[in-house]
Amino acid sequence: MLSIARKLNLTAKDSLSIGMETNSKGFLGFIIELPGAYVKGPTQIGAVSKTVMEAGSYLTWLGQENVRFPEPLIVQTHRSDLKIEDADCEILLDDDRRPMNEDEFGRLVELVRYSGLAFDKLYESTGLKDWVDEDRIRETFYGQNKKTIQEIFDHVKRTQYYYLSRTGVSFTEDEHEPLMNIRDSCLGKLSGLFSEHGNSKVYDVANERWTLKKVLRRFIWHDRIHGKAITRILEKQRQFGLIEDYQDIFLFKIGRDKP
Repeated sequence: MLSIARKLNLTAKDSLSIGMETNSKGFLGFIIELPGAYVKGPTQIGAVSKTVMEAGSYLTWLGQENVRFPEPLIVQTHRSDLKIEDADCEILLDDDRRPMNEDEFGRLVELVRYSGLAFDKLYESTGLKDWVDEDRIRETFYGQNKKTIQEIFDHVKRTQYYYLSRTGVSFTEDEHEPLMNIRDSCLGKLSGLFSEHGNSKVYDVANERWTLKKVLRRFIWHDRIHGKAITRILEKQRQFGLIEDYQDIFLFKIGRDKP
């Protein structure tokens, strides 16, 4: 049986290219060959140093282990006034604008759905959903930081509508729907837009540029960055003796055999 990585043609990596965004206070890089994979840090060197670890975790999550990677290379840099240190971002990768055929688009849609299922499974596997991580209490660019598993999950579920809205397509928002119902509805709308324009259309919304590929990439990135936040909370609950263990669905291995 093929791993999801092989099925999506995400196995052979002759390069690890990074699109880096910065406001000089923080650095957020996206691994171009692995949609949604990211590195983050207060310095560029620190962020880039995490690339191989993130790529390995990403492909292991997709069922492809023991992959050897070359040294990462920054191929694009974007200067921004956003709160990059809080993971706010706007970069339109050159790769986001690249034409896609139907097979490529379909594989990316499948990956976005696989990511959503993983995030949903992570949430469902948790018990202390309303336990407050006091270290997460702080102000961010979007208001108070999400400090419980439940708050993080609800944020990810709602943000799916935000990403869909970047295309200008009409839709009805229902936050009471399950996460995957919303995900599938969004993917259906995006697939309809792809049938009309392919990946050729650039949407300019609130001074930020989007393509369908960027929207899909951001779905996966958002699952990963908040999946990591939930996993950190679970690891803290384990260390405090509140839970015996937890499921590391995305295989981040936080606090175990890597920092």
